Amino acid sequence: MKEEAAPEKMTVRTVPLAIPEEVFLRDTDRKRAKKGILGGTEEKIVFAKTIFLPYLDFTYRYPAEKGFVSKQTVISEGRSTILALREANFGFDPRLVALAPMLTDMEEDSSLVVRGVDSTVLVSERLAELKNLLRDYEVQSEERSKQYEALPKESPARESLKENIEFLRKTKLLRWKMFADGLQLPPKLDLDRLELLDGTLFYMPYFIAKLSRGGERRYIVWNREGKEDDTIADEMTKNSKFRALVEAHALS
Repeated sequence: MKEEAAPEKMTVRTVPLAIPEEVFLRDTDRKRAKKGILGGTEEKIVFAKTIFLPYLDFTYRYPAEKGFVSKQTVISEGRSTILALREANFGFDPRLVALAPMLTDMEEDSSLVVRGVDSTVLVSERLAELKNLLRDYEVQSEERSKQYEALPKESPARESLKENIEFLRKTKLLRWKMFADGLQLPPKLDLDRLELLDGTLFYMPYFIAKLSRGGERRYIVWNREGKEDDTIADEMTKNSKFRALVEAHALS
């Protein structure tokens, strides 16, 4: 028999689990047993272990107007985090900045650590994607508006175009709001004036379990505090690239 090499150990900055892994294992088995009773056949646990996902804690700055009279321009700075993977995009989460004091150097099994993009390059890519998307919405709105104005007032197509223009406007505002809220930006910022400064990679532990029965599969994900994380569980189900990346580590 061929002897397998022991997993490499690596030191990473991570937020520790607030709950022992044994608790997650117990709860996974409880959910497995309950589903089996309700469904008539028993589920099997394919894997159930702690996986460390990468996050980038980064800073940025931008010019902003201060005051109602002078409109003095000042340089404002901010800080946020992002899942540092190209395979999945959960947006920005400034709340995770508060975890920085908890970070400690920990030696972890490299097979359980999903390596991330250790720079602000990924944030730059997300920013470029947003600018292109907003530009596309603007072009489409202008085209629809020209078509709307060119039609006779009694044309039934005008109402459809009007609804489409309103849909594009609301979608554009929603996409901007998602981005702006994640970076706590002012509402009318010129994105070309947003400057990224630096970023530091850290890792968040998630207890991820895959259960299967027949041809069906499902995922249960808990965060470090023991609360179920439906966002990552849904991403595991729907996003094949993200699922393959995580499962490659979980099954190694």
